[in-house]
Amino acid sequence: MNYSDLTKTQKRCIDAFVNLRPELATQETITRPEIEDLFKTLFDARATGGEKIGYPMWLVKGEKTGRGTYVFPAPSLAQTKSSKSKTVVTTAKIEEEDKEFFTDLKEYGIMETA
Repeated sequence: MNYSDLTKTQKRCIDAFVNLRPELATQETITRPEIEDLFKTLFDARATGGEKIGYPMWLVKGEKTGRGTYVFPAPSLAQTKSSKSKTVVTTAKIEEEDKEFFTDLKEYGIMETA
């Protein structure tokens, strides 16, 4: 999960969290109690005209690093190596499946060979 890949609403949530706790700008993980405290603070601020930001279920349902610890897409962090390697593995698997598919099409005469 990378900050640049988030939706506008998700970025607003992350920005609000960072405004409340500036150290989150460089933090790679966040715990469930921290999320709960930050959301409660934001929710309470609504009564005095604060931004309406919903509970970040997408963050809690995202990548876990441990029990009750989640990946935090901090604005100042670059994309991690693990997410880059997952992309390479996924791409290689898709290319292999495509080759098998086109081979089957040619074998059964559905697609002409070039």
